[in-house]
Amino acid sequence: MSVAAISRPSPAPGRRLTVTCGAWAGPSARHVTVFADGEIDAANAKEFAVAVCDAVAGAERVTLDLSGLEFIAIDGVAALHAINAHLTRAGVPWCVLPGPAASRVLGICDREHVIPLLQPAPSARRGETVLRLVQSN
Repeated sequence: MSVAAISRPSPAPGRRLTVTCGAWAGPSARHVTVFADGEIDAANAKEFAVAVCDAVAGAERVTLDLSGLEFIAIDGVAALHAINAHLTRAGVPWCVLPGPAASRVLGICDREHVIPLLQPAPSARRGETVLRLVQSN
């Protein structure tokens, strides 16, 4: 696994966003996970979408972990739709691990469930992401 900072948009007063990326190269697929922490708003939503799309170039599968976000504005949902369009055109399956802030906004702004959500296991506590791997026989 490799982890690297992708982009640090110019900080606005009181706002911060950190985007990092981890890539797992397995025998059958290159799975890229992008982690976002902080806040996504009108000032950095476009940079967020560009950073994610750049980070997942060449990926065969993508997970976008938004569980560390403290705030996401409607502009962040527009960024997620841009990421969705980019990955759909590329034929790359992807999902979002939303967290409380993103779940709240997506529940209001994505009524058609266009953004593919991955739900954490019920035992997850704030700040602790628990995912369960399910394999078919």
